[in-house]
Amino acid sequence: MVGGVAAQGSQALASFGLQLLAVRTLGLDGLGQFAILYGVILLITAIVSGFVGDTLTVLDRHDSSIRFTLQLWCLGLSLGTGLCGAVVALASGLLAPSGAWIFGGAIIAFVLEDTVRRLLMAHLLFWKIVLVDLFGLVGALAALGLAATAGPLGLTSFFAALIWGQLAALAVGIALLPKSDRYLVVRARKFSPEVARYGIWRSLQQAVRPALLTAVRVTVTLMAGLAATGHLEVARIYVAPIMLMVSGASSYLFAAFAREHAVPMKVLLRRADRGVAVLTVVALGAGIIAMASLPSIGRLVAGQQPDAAAVLGWIAYATSVAAVTPYGALAAVRGKQAGVLGLRLADSVVSLLLAGTFVAFTAGYTLVPALMAVGSLLGGPLIRGLLIRPLLTSEIQSQAAVHYPRSRKVAHRA
Repeated sequence: MVGGVAAQGSQALASFGLQLLAVRTLGLDGLGQFAILYGVILLITAIVSGFVGDTLTVLDRHDSSIRFTLQLWCLGLSLGTGLCGAVVALASGLLAPSGAWIFGGAIIAFVLEDTVRRLLMAHLLFWKIVLVDLFGLVGALAALGLAATAGPLGLTSFFAALIWGQLAALAVGIALLPKSDRYLVVRARKFSPEVARYGIWRSLQQAVRPALLTAVRVTVTLMAGLAATGHLEVARIYVAPIMLMVSGASSYLFAAFAREHAVPMKVLLRRADRGVAVLTVVALGAGIIAMASLPSIGRLVAGQQPDAAAVLGWIAYATSVAAVTPYGALAAVRGKQAGVLGLRLADSVVSLLLAGTFVAFTAGYTLVPALMAVGSLLGGPLIRGLLIRPLLTSEIQSQAAVHYPRSRKVAHRA
């Protein structure tokens, strides 16, 4: 699990570095714009990662039909989402034409690099993922350094740097892949429908949390302005290490659950319970340290002093995620991805309604992350009770049918 956390942390380090530079370079309004657009990239990446990355982890990716289908979906989704992202950025007025197309290129590079990361993750090669992410960070920072020599850094500079960083990471990731996964299927007998059957539900599920964050950012921007979104982002950046630790552990659990097809559900449920308990305690402990350190290192870490109420809210949100994601991962690998999606959508709608109502009626925004945590906390117990417990009951009944056959009834009649 340490490797999983490290892999998620290394990815976050690149994200954190760019956002930290954005705080110091673009100002609060620029940071608000960057947060919305970067959130869109993360949302699109989550969708494709769920469709392609989770599917290649769970299904037999060495089957020629499945692999060929995964390749086509990966290429089509990366190019399609890149084009759509550029058009939306241009139509919204957030970027000029040249910047919009660079933004689209960043989406394509991000999606392709994430797919290679997921291949490494499927082999549990988390420390190699760390190396990939570090190359991506160095590439992005080098590109920003070169751009800075030509003049002041703007919003477009950051997305151009993302392209170079992700391309560097992509090249290193391909080189580090095991030989068993470093090949393409040029032709296959058929196009596998299994990929879409599984991938659609997982992509939608993976999109829920980044979609919620993007929707909240847009809501706060429309109701309170870009500066308000920038203030929330400063607090979120300060708390980001906690969220990344939780996400990394959850990614490890999903990959581990997916590889343990033969392990009884009772054993996996105990592991999920233990994962929730450990992650929740660690998140709360890290949150206490973060709050205690806020007066002394808040400005140093986030670029300017984060709002204490917003920081506390983001800590609560990270803790709520820790209490949900292990159960969602377990239910998804055991065929309940549609149910997980439904429950996650429900708790996200609750979170968005609470946050939007609060901003609309109070004109405040610092408590928005805490209100998001309220909805998120509902998900864990519901997924465990409504999706996982029935799976456990069904497994126990199946085992009982094997150990105690119908001969008992015959004996009783006799």
